[in-house]
Amino acid sequence: MSEPRNFIDKHFGAIITAVVSLSAVLVSVAQIWVATINKEKELAVARTTAEEARDLKELTSSRSWKLDLAKFMAENRTAIFSEGEDGRQLQKVMLATFPPEVTYSVFGSLSDISGDKTNTYWEDAERSAAKLYYPRVKIYYENDFPREIIDVIGDTLAESDVAYDYYDQEIPKGLTNGDVRYFHADNQELAHQIKRDFEELACFSGYDLSVDVIPLIRSNKRAPKGTVEIWLPGNAIHGSTIEEQC
Repeated sequence: MSEPRNFIDKHFGAIITAVVSLSAVLVSVAQIWVATINKEKELAVARTTAEEARDLKELTSSRSWKLDLAKFMAENRTAIFSEGEDGRQLQKVMLATFPPEVTYSVFGSLSDISGDKTNTYWEDAERSAAKLYYPRVKIYYENDFPREIIDVIGDTLAESDVAYDYYDQEIPKGLTNGDVRYFHADNQELAHQIKRDFEELACFSGYDLSVDVIPLIRSNKRAPKGTVEIWLPGNAIHGSTIEEQC
């Protein structure tokens, strides 16, 4: 019984030092853990505050634009509501001047309350605003590009917030190797989204599709803001796929 006691007595100082060191390490780990939690809480609060501030700014901006539009329409109400050529020209001015989400909302409301189903004056204006409000993709394709991919895209992606236009847009061979083209810097993210959507849907349809993204910001032939183009030749298909690869 004396040997363990002698061991403790002999190494008592080292044992105490080790215990103290271990306690210090545990305290340090606890402090780091608490600091990490506090930092995460601070970041979460900052994100929430920033999101709330952004939402408030967007709401304030939207209300301001609506008031400006209402003022413009009140000042030009005779021409606008005459539903003649002058009114249609002023509609174009409004579409070019005010944010599309504002004109789309206002024109849509006027279309709903017009009551005359045979008069498409405000309905046409709403349709024009919608073209600017929703992102659009024009699809150009060669004759030998698999038509079933186009059909899948038309059936599946048409349900999203992007409008797809692919009717009567067949192109001659040799104009492209497969690409998505955007004409405004703000549409870069949209172009990459379209690339991902098309390649993924093609993959699930059994085709290995690959397209590039090309900025044409300085092009003389610019599509409207919010509109991108995808050009699909037959040689953009590089083989077949199985669902497990997608």
